Amino acid sequence: MVKYHKRCFDQIEGVMAENKSLTTEVDRLWSELEKAKNERAAREEQQTDISWQLIKKERERSGKRFGLWR
Repeated sequence: MVKYHKRCFDQIEGVMAENKSLTTEVDRLWSELEKAKNERAAREEQQTDISWQLIKKERERSGKRFGLWR
């Protein structure tokens, strides 16, 4: 009976250690995901700004200003 209890306890300890390891890995991956999402949002914002600058320059080049067509 004592051997059985020890074996069960050892298995539980192993499962708990693996669970802790997996939890750490999941937390790391969530952190990476959040960082990637923030970087993507920053790139999209930069692309939008560049697009608006190009639109503005094109309108100025063609003699039109901000939606006021001649």
